[in-house]
Amino acid sequence: MRTRSVSNAPVSRSSVAVALGFACAFLLFSARTAQAYPQFQFSSGTSRCAQCHYSPAGYGLLTSWGRDESADTISRGGDGAFLHGLWSPPDWLALGGDIRMAALRNDVGGAGSPESAVFPMQAELYGRVAFGDSGVSLYVAGGARSATRPAMTGGTVRVVAPISREHFLMWKPSATGAYVRAGRFYAPFGLRMAEHIYFVRRFTGFNLYEETYNVSGGYLEEDWEVHATAFAKPPAGLPVALQSSGMRGAGGAVYAEKRFASIAGVGLQGRVMVNNEQRLSQGGAVGKVWVEQAKMMVMSEVNLQRRDIVGGAGFNQMVAFFGLTFIPIKGVMAGIAAERYQEDLRLATTARNAFDLQINLFPWAHCEIFLLGRYQMSGSGRADGDPGSLGMLQLHYYL
Repeated sequence: MRTRSVSNAPVSRSSVAVALGFACAFLLFSARTAQAYPQFQFSSGTSRCAQCHYSPAGYGLLTSWGRDESADTISRGGDGAFLHGLWSPPDWLALGGDIRMAALRNDVGGAGSPESAVFPMQAELYGRVAFGDSGVSLYVAGGARSATRPAMTGGTVRVVAPISREHFLMWKPSATGAYVRAGRFYAPFGLRMAEHIYFVRRFTGFNLYEETYNVSGGYLEEDWEVHATAFAKPPAGLPVALQSSGMRGAGGAVYAEKRFASIAGVGLQGRVMVNNEQRLSQGGAVGKVWVEQAKMMVMSEVNLQRRDIVGGAGFNQMVAFFGLTFIPIKGVMAGIAAERYQEDLRLATTARNAFDLQINLFPWAHCEIFLLGRYQMSGSGRADGDPGSLGMLQLHYYL
């Protein structure tokens, strides 16, 4: 069992004010949804994602255990506590935040390519309030949502608006056992990758700002867990800050995971969403295995989807991900992945294949350098469209 060190150094009011001011200033920038790093399940010695996150499915705001792990196990050093330990919130309050700056080069072929950009990708604060020993808590994530729109005078203009993509009330009296929550969040489903560019997020209903309004419940044990969610689209009268993107409808989702020997897990999942235009039915599986000798995490996800159009024909789809992630030393993570999305299994020309190289560096607690290289092909070759490529650099800081 690892021991945790606690700093008792006095903290000045000015230090706290400067740190809080620094965090709030970044909320003027744009938001990008933040998920989890499934690569750290098993590889960090932690079997349940909910050990490190307050969410029962394991993403979002870090618990005190998760903060300790971020410094002791994941990063090269430092203090993982909120604001580097400058100030500790009371036990009933948990706070956090994510700030990301990005630079990218995107080449989709054709006129206007390649494109380069430097921009703020995410600025978001999280808060959780626990109500005594009742097991009841309130969780809110808030930030700014941005979009690029054509300007009347030519060129583009960046539009920024506030957004709360997650807010929910939860009853979860213990680390294991039953829980219930209601509000806006992603239903537990899939690998829950941090990057929304991956097909298993982008084409399954879990892309940017596609969080639904749900009533969800489940049961957690050390070596298994199950989650069931019923959801509906946001009411039309809600302000834009509380609305969602993508296909909007009502339905349900289930996810069940069984873990083996604290090194592997298998999940089965299903989801149905219906609106006035179409019905999307999904079923799939998730797998993870940590190979200690090679310091390698193997991850995969496969989903088969049926999309039925009202008044039209239906068609079958497939979304798949397979990746290998290597963690040779503390603070360094490198992965390769292959992806496939086929919009209609009857037509080879509707396929998209992508190959990814991802490097994550954690030089110090709260800090991350992220590099992504991606090559994507459409259909069966160049006859179905030019290949595309993406190179991205992110600088990530979390409070």
